[in-house]
Amino acid sequence: MDYATLSLTDVRNGLDEIARETQATFGDLDARQLNWRPDATRWSVAQCFDHLLAANRLIFQAADDALNDAAPRTLWQRLPVLPGILGRMLIRSQAPSGVRKFTAPSKAQPATSDIAVDIIQRFIEQHRTAVTRAQALDERDAAHAIMTSPFIRVVTYSVLDGWRLVIAHDRRHFEQARGVTLSPGFPMVS
Repeated sequence: MDYATLSLTDVRNGLDEIARETQATFGDLDARQLNWRPDATRWSVAQCFDHLLAANRLIFQAADDALNDAAPRTLWQRLPVLPGILGRMLIRSQAPSGVRKFTAPSKAQPATSDIAVDIIQRFIEQHRTAVTRAQALDERDAAHAIMTSPFIRVVTYSVLDGWRLVIAHDRRHFEQARGVTLSPGFPMVS
C-alpha cells in the first residue's frame, strides 16, 4: 500500500480499521502480556501503543494549528515545494515496509515502567475521536494547509500528509506489537 497517496476517506477508513484490529488483536491481553519485552532493547506491546498515543496527539495538535487561519506561518511552512517532498518521504519512511529503524523523539518516547492495562482502550478511543475529526475535514483544505512537524521544526508537510503519516506510523508499530506477541517466551494466558 502506498500510504503517501491515501485519500481522506482512506485515512478515515484506515483509522477505523486499525482501531478494530487493535481491539481484536490486543484487547484481551493482560498487564503482564502488555508489558512483557522480548529483550531489553525492544519495546513491549504497551510501549508501542504508548508511543503511538503520544506521537498521534502531537501530530493532531500540529494539524489543528495549521488549519487555524489566525496562527502565524513559519518560513518553512511558506516554502512552496518542500512540504510535498518531505511529506511523501516521511510517510514512506514510517510505513510498515520501511526497513530503517528510527529512534523515537523524546516527546514520543514510551514509558519505561509498566503501563496501565487501559493503554489499548485509550488508543482505540483516540482513533474513534480521530475518525470524527477527519470526517469534519475538507480534503482540499487538508491538502493545502501546511503543518510543521511537532518533532523537527524545519520539517513541514500538508495536513493531509500528517494524517497519512499517522496511518503509516500506526500500522508500522501495530505490526511491531504483533511481532512481540509472536516472540519466543511471550507469556500465555494464565
